[in-house]
Amino acid sequence: MRADIVVIGAGPGGTAAALTATASGRKVVLVESGDVGGTCLNRGCVPTKTWIAASHLLRGAAWGENIGMSASVPDFPKLQAHMRGVVGMVQKGLLSTFKKKGVELLTGSASFTSPETLEINNGETTVEFSRAVIAVGSRPVDIFGREPGFYNSDNIFAIETLPSSIAIIGAGAIGVEMASFFRSMGCAVTLVEAMDDILPAADGEIRAVVKREMKKSGVAIMAGTKIKNAQSQGGECILETEDGSIVKAEAVLTAIGRRPQTGSLGLDKAGVRTDVRGFITVDNTMCGSREGIYAVGDVAGKALLAYTAHHEGIIAARNIMGEPAHMDYRFVPSIIFSSPEIGSVGPTEEQLKQTGKPYRAGRYHVRALARAQAGGEIAGLVKVLVGEDNSILAVHMASPMATELIHSAVMAMAAGMKADKLAEIPFGHPTFSESIPLAVAAALGRSIY
Repeated sequence: MRADIVVIGAGPGGTAAALTATASGRKVVLVESGDVGGTCLNRGCVPTKTWIAASHLLRGAAWGENIGMSASVPDFPKLQAHMRGVVGMVQKGLLSTFKKKGVELLTGSASFTSPETLEINNGETTVEFSRAVIAVGSRPVDIFGREPGFYNSDNIFAIETLPSSIAIIGAGAIGVEMASFFRSMGCAVTLVEAMDDILPAADGEIRAVVKREMKKSGVAIMAGTKIKNAQSQGGECILETEDGSIVKAEAVLTAIGRRPQTGSLGLDKAGVRTDVRGFITVDNTMCGSREGIYAVGDVAGKALLAYTAHHEGIIAARNIMGEPAHMDYRFVPSIIFSSPEIGSVGPTEEQLKQTGKPYRAGRYHVRALARAQAGGEIAGLVKVLVGEDNSILAVHMASPMATELIHSAVMAMAAGMKADKLAEIPFGHPTFSESIPLAVAAALGRSIY
């Protein structure tokens, strides 16, 4: 088989690259060894946010009892059926789009045999190509194997019944999201983190807000704690920490990071280099060490986020089509579906202090918003960091709908908007979004109500 462009992996990055390239009339072959949609659709973003949406309903119903509304009891099997229905619907949509746009989808495992050829399923099919995009994604770091009751962030979505208790190892974005979900479902949750605090990459004040609310909800947090041994015994999972503590739970979820899925790709035959962690080294055009072979998404190791992968796929395809484009990571937001949610763009206050860059910080507490009081969602903080030249250096927020609100800040920063201009834009009232210009005003030392 001959193709202008071969794309390996039909996740967000591979899909974006394939559809962008085929729009220019190129012959595109897309190879996927599993279900289309990659980790994001099948084992990540979409299943997780379906669960999170249900947990939001439960929290709202619980608060509703204060104003005469009745809370419901979670029906987990029905929720699982809904989640699988959502995944299936999006899969069908992708398959239909590939067919409509002329992307040829091949099912199987791909491996390079040279810089211009690859084989699928050990030689069952050979594809010759002019350009290639590698978008095979990553897999969870799984330290406990397949012990009964032990799950990773991929296979947790296959769980059929809610455990009475769950221990989650790793308090990054995935671990915190899962802790929030399972606690909302009524499970006893213990969150174990080897670092000194949860969400180590987050701004300190934002992290503190989420940590406080997690503790208030009943999540037990064990930070600065490393697991020494783990076993399944008598239907119970037992974790032993390095300090001798014992954690027992019906289920254990490991969420301590991800590794690139490059092992069987034959990258050496294609002349593609990787770093010490196995991620493919790329430049800002997403091209790797071999001219004509690009890598996008998790496998490129820049930012393991579905929306970053999507944009990287478009950048790679544009360069293949002769339209120079470069990836700019300065304005890629970080979003975490915790409770409250986290939205962030730009360096943290701790990072600015380390570099010695002058800044002014402005803060606005969510509880001061009429919208927050009206809906009973009062936990949160919005923080804006402003430079000496009045530039907006960063925005960090823990707030209801922060995963949506942060994009207002992203657009302002990407457009080069100055802080005083943003502070003067009238935002709707009563809304959560008005906290952004109010925090900016605070950074500028202006009077705010």
